[in-house]
Amino acid sequence: MKRICLWIAVLLFAFTLCGCQSKEDPNLYDVAYQGKLYTVDQEQGTITCDGTVYRFEISGRGGNSVNLSITYPDGSRYYWTEGKGSSSGGWSNDYAPEASGYVPGEVLWDVLSLESAGQGHSGPSPILALFLLAAGAFETITPRTAWMLGYGWHFKDAEPSELALAVNRVVGVLLILAGIICLLASR
Repeated sequence: MKRICLWIAVLLFAFTLCGCQSKEDPNLYDVAYQGKLYTVDQEQGTITCDGTVYRFEISGRGGNSVNLSITYPDGSRYYWTEGKGSSSGGWSNDYAPEASGYVPGEVLWDVLSLESAGQGHSGPSPILALFLLAAGAFETITPRTAWMLGYGWHFKDAEPSELALAVNRVVGVLLILAGIICLLASR
């Protein structure tokens, strides 16, 4: 009975670790593009690169066209409209990003487009991957103990069949593979 309580405590602890993973803010993310790192804050409407903050407004997402307006620290503006089969852009008279050391509007549009294609989001939790690896190793290395914890305690003097042990090993290998896939996807 003590052994079962110990295993239950270990499983509850592992599930607690999986549940305690911090959730990243989907409105704040980093995008690496052309050798630079851009931090996009959708809530504040800003893109930060090399300490310079650019303000942006996007309207029309989900409609027939998307309108982007970027305001530079010096007050100049860049505009871009993209619709079905056509796109156009423009800027204010004082727009000169290269002369001011700013990132061109086309690049900032690309950074925002990369996020919408799914570039700014992370994969599964590495804690989940480690849990799957540990559970799979347990099932594979000690299939008799895993069977006893799962089924054997229901019956007096029960012994697993060879088929039950083989199934536990196969499940263990599948859990290890799932853990490896989650671990690789979380990077």
